[in-house]
Amino acid sequence: MTTRLTRRALFRAGAGLTALGALAACADEPATGSAPRQRLQARAQDEVVPESPTSAAAVPGDPALITGSFRSAAMRGRDTRWVVARPPGVTGDIPVVVILHALNSDERTAFDSSLQMHRYLAESVAGGTAPFALAAVDAARSYFHPRVDGTDSGAMVIDEFLPMLTDNRSLGLRTDRIGLYGWSMGGYGALRLGAIMGPSRVAGIAASSPALWGDPRSFPPRAFDNPADYQANSLFGQQAALTKIPLLISIGSSDQFYLYTRQWMAGLHPAAAFSTSPGGHNNRYWRSVLPDQMAFLGRSLAA
Repeated sequence: MTTRLTRRALFRAGAGLTALGALAACADEPATGSAPRQRLQARAQDEVVPESPTSAAAVPGDPALITGSFRSAAMRGRDTRWVVARPPGVTGDIPVVVILHALNSDERTAFDSSLQMHRYLAESVAGGTAPFALAAVDAARSYFHPRVDGTDSGAMVIDEFLPMLTDNRSLGLRTDRIGLYGWSMGGYGALRLGAIMGPSRVAGIAASSPALWGDPRSFPPRAFDNPADYQANSLFGQQAALTKIPLLISIGSSDQFYLYTRQWMAGLHPAAAFSTSPGGHNNRYWRSVLPDQMAFLGRSLAA
């Protein structure tokens, strides 16, 4: 017990030394739709500038990061990179949580100094959480739904990435029933893909600060191409598709998506697990809730 607590303290201290993300310069992006922005969070931003594009300095006991790529038809033939992390010392086939990243980030961000999810995974499993792996894939900026440029990173995850993880037996992953984790753009994506796949395929979803727009007259074109695209892919009105999937939604009380998230959650029956604390739309807040999210995903996958 003493060793684990000491390691936790050292890890948290190291994580706290990384620079905090700043809000991206997108606040003045014009809204899509004819009405002016005049609703809650009408100028909501959905991303932060990455803290550091480099890997966090390795420490003893870090899980190994396995990397690769595949040619994705859903991403218009683009070579699409991925990263898998398994908890150290765990052998055999284990379930997997698919990580959906935020805007202006990629498959590496979950494991660099921004979030360091592989370390939180290792610490959680060492503390008794049922073991699982993490698998992240580069979804570019397509917001996990079909876009007018012909890309569809949501289809890429379901139809290409998951089958690839299944077929690559060296990874030792069970993909028949997965967990989903996402933050910001990826938080929206985790909820959308969970609604599509349903409880037979998704054991649980943990979403940090999901980028949700509740006003069809106020959304940025980076998220939806036009009003018809918003109507087809907004999660408002789609809550029933998630009622049988365990959900944990975490968002800082100062996050620009806080009110939209609470409005969306009001349509969930039964209610989702929810956590909030002082914090904004940044990596410091997202790191602070990872221990609870890891434990939640482990429980969901083991159920």
